[in-house]
Amino acid sequence: MRIFPFTLSGVEGCRLPFAALAAVLLLTACDEKKDGPAPSRFAAVKKSAAPSASAFCEKSYPATGEGARAYLPPATRPFGAPGRPAAGWRWVNVWATWCQPCVEEMGVLTRWRDALEGEGLPVTMELVSIDDDSAESALKAWREKKLPGAISWLRSEADLGPFLDGLGVERGAAIPIHALVDPTGALRCVRVGAIHEANYGQVRDVLAGK
Repeated sequence: MRIFPFTLSGVEGCRLPFAALAAVLLLTACDEKKDGPAPSRFAAVKKSAAPSASAFCEKSYPATGEGARAYLPPATRPFGAPGRPAAGWRWVNVWATWCQPCVEEMGVLTRWRDALEGEGLPVTMELVSIDDDSAESALKAWREKKLPGAISWLRSEADLGPFLDGLGVERGAAIPIHALVDPTGALRCVRVGAIHEANYGQVRDVLAGK
């Protein structure tokens, strides 16, 4: 029996495999990539509601004071050349090769990165893959493509839950997940679900401190 990643109520995001019965009951589905279905090692990750296109940040945190939250990077395994050190804002994108919305928005992320730099708001993209061990070849192929940022690879399934906890996101959250980290290392904005062209203005305002 084959299990596919899917979504609820038209929300764009990839739910990791849950149960075959649940897949039958759902009305919409996330297209499967030819690299294969979502790996069973991440079966504990469920679906959470994502924000609409009109609101980019599902969670917002202040830079300092009460409620401020430092960004805690995940434990990753060695995987190719590391990305260049971030001197300003960082955009952390949690994705997987089998997640159709994740791979479809890579082009948007690249365009936004270039547009933001052109507006004097440079941001370093960091692509954190939660693929399992079987996806090493696929990830190496993706690494050779023109991507918005360097790929890092989550060390193990056990590291996923604590990483999501650090983002203030439920362990059952869908991917893609986007997090904006300011130059001081403070987590400022988290979105669960795919991005939309209409979100560019909101992202620009976050980076500009508006």
